[in-house]
Amino acid sequence: MSKYAYDNIAIVVLAAGQSSRLGQMKQLISINSKSLVERQLEQALEVTSAVYCVLGFNAEQVSERIDHLPITTIINSEWSAGMASSIAAGVKALTPEIKAVMILLVDQWQVTAEDCIAHFRCWQANPSAIIVAENISDSNHNTDIGPPVIFPREYFSQLNELKGKHGAKPLLKKYEKQLLKIPLAHAFNDLDTPTQLNEMMKKFGVNA
Repeated sequence: MSKYAYDNIAIVVLAAGQSSRLGQMKQLISINSKSLVERQLEQALEVTSAVYCVLGFNAEQVSERIDHLPITTIINSEWSAGMASSIAAGVKALTPEIKAVMILLVDQWQVTAEDCIAHFRCWQANPSAIIVAENISDSNHNTDIGPPVIFPREYFSQLNELKGKHGAKPLLKKYEKQLLKIPLAHAFNDLDTPTQLNEMMKKFGVNA
């Protein structure tokens, strides 16, 4: 059991991609003897016992690093079609008691368990809202929105039908008035390039 009372809210960690821009599989990057995917899943398990991980590229290799964890692993054979297929695969696997789902990316390495808990608390106070992370992107106060994002169960059927490379962005646009935006700038620091990898490793005090 998790130490928090959020077990009717699932976390789906998306870890199916090829990491072509990075030049190596980001899921398997080692941080103080743990792979990034393992670290992210362990953080999710601090929040809820309902943790799912969607794998795709080299799924067997990644699975070997996480098969000791009490999670549900989903293999998305259509991972190359884009992130939407992985979201759909993860949501389809959710059990009936799940009331909402958080979508989290494996390379959102600065997002903490405490950040996820803050998102969950916002959803509990606003159960009809879609909770999204927000970042003010420039001096004109334009904003970016993205994961971690929580969708209530009423959106599951539409998540199941997602296609393409834009993930859940079409749904966020369609239901813009339902969004509750939570400032979380560090959620937008991901891991797509060697430069970003070096920055992450410096934060953890290890060599890339």
